[in-house]
Amino acid sequence: MTAVNWRQLDIRLYAVVASLVISGIILLFPYAYTPNDDAYTYIRTADIFLNEGLAAAFEHYTWASYSVLIGLTSKLGIGLFPAAHLINALFYALLVFAFVSIVMEMHTSRLILALSAVVILVYPQLNEYRTYVIRDIGFWALSLLALWLFLLFARTGMLQYAVGFCGALLLAMSLRPEAMFYLLVTPVALLLDQRFERQEQQRRFFLLASLIIGIGLLALIVLALAGANVITLLTEFVSVYKPFLSNTFTPDPVQADAVGKVLFGEYAADLSREYIAIFMAAGLLSILLANLFNSIGGPLLWVLVYGAIQSQLRISRAAAIPILFYMLTNAIVLLGFLFVTRYLSGRYALLFSLMLALLVPQLLAYYLQNKAEAKRRTAVVVLSIFLSYCAFDAYISFGYSKRYLYDAIDWVAQDGADDNGTIPTLVTNNHAVAYFSGRVEDYDKIKRNLTATDILQVAPGALVVIETNFAMTQLLATPAIAAALERVVTLPSAEDEQLLILRRIAP
Repeated sequence: MTAVNWRQLDIRLYAVVASLVISGIILLFPYAYTPNDDAYTYIRTADIFLNEGLAAAFEHYTWASYSVLIGLTSKLGIGLFPAAHLINALFYALLVFAFVSIVMEMHTSRLILALSAVVILVYPQLNEYRTYVIRDIGFWALSLLALWLFLLFARTGMLQYAVGFCGALLLAMSLRPEAMFYLLVTPVALLLDQRFERQEQQRRFFLLASLIIGIGLLALIVLALAGANVITLLTEFVSVYKPFLSNTFTPDPVQADAVGKVLFGEYAADLSREYIAIFMAAGLLSILLANLFNSIGGPLLWVLVYGAIQSQLRISRAAAIPILFYMLTNAIVLLGFLFVTRYLSGRYALLFSLMLALLVPQLLAYYLQNKAEAKRRTAVVVLSIFLSYCAFDAYISFGYSKRYLYDAIDWVAQDGADDNGTIPTLVTNNHAVAYFSGRVEDYDKIKRNLTATDILQVAPGALVVIETNFAMTQLLATPAIAAALERVVTLPSAEDEQLLILRRIAP
């Protein structure tokens, strides 16, 4: 039997196995994290899919593909949350594979490839989402896979890579609709590929464009036969943002006046009101830039700055143009989303940051190789400290322990009954308590801030579980609410009131 030559194995195999192991280890410690609030929407939709079917799932949540995948995976005999984590672990493995594969298209150095595997595995802004239940992870993974396949098609012209590119982005579109823009924009890079004559550039472009149209129409037919109307889904998706659009282009005069007074003061508002639109646009652009920098993260940003100072931010034109198209598309999508909704999450900009992260392995390799032999050991130590810091930042949380939430859930399950043994109604502002207690049917619609009506309308004996914040503390201090509630348990301690379990008492 021939011995395995471990040095000759594809570095991507090691990276994928490492990613799966990391996901597995993290999920062995459920008390170290709590599900993100978005998770409950996906889980609720998956539950509806299992019990009421596909149409009901899409009626509950417009872009339900991710939830349907969770539901199907749960049929392996596991719960919905374990199913979601299993899916995301596989998506992370695919993302790692695709990232290293893209670097492999740009470099043949085994050192750079090894560093690319380490960089993507310890990238803080990416790996902090390993415990999240979000569709974005699949979107990132499939988008990177599509970019790698596009680079292969651009280099070889082989049809299977073009089909793979289209298929990967169509699957990504099932998770996030903005994948459509990458599918439409990226092929233009073929017309700028100077490795080939103009005629060959055009031939490859029209071949890929024809494939996109053909596969897109085929996908629409398959979905129509399955009972899904993509046009209706897109219309419903856009309709969610219609109020934002209306307010953007035809703002309410009363609101505009109030905003003007807040921004410029009572006196200056009348003189400066006409500049509110410019002021808002500049502010939103600032938010976009801040989000882009935040999604890159401090450690990788310093490496990129180092590369710029050393004039080492260099990449082959064949890879640079598609990567640049990805970055510009992501920035334009972010800008449109920001102008419509007035907010932006850091993870929306992560695809932009992943494109920049592709440069980091070669910069780290340059740092090592550019040192004299006498200083090489010091350079290795510095690089090891840097990567260790990234790993620590990616996987170790410095925030408050959320163990008190599980303590609250256990208390509600074991001690929540009243003197007659009756299980009381539960009102809460925390998704985890609502879901894991099994007491709240619409656990995905939990409000962060309860109102006085929410509390006063429940019958005496009902439990009110509140995760504290400024608004809730203020509400509990009002005489009417204070008189209506009896404090039962304070978690994690009386000195540290993170969560309160109270009981509604008779007036």
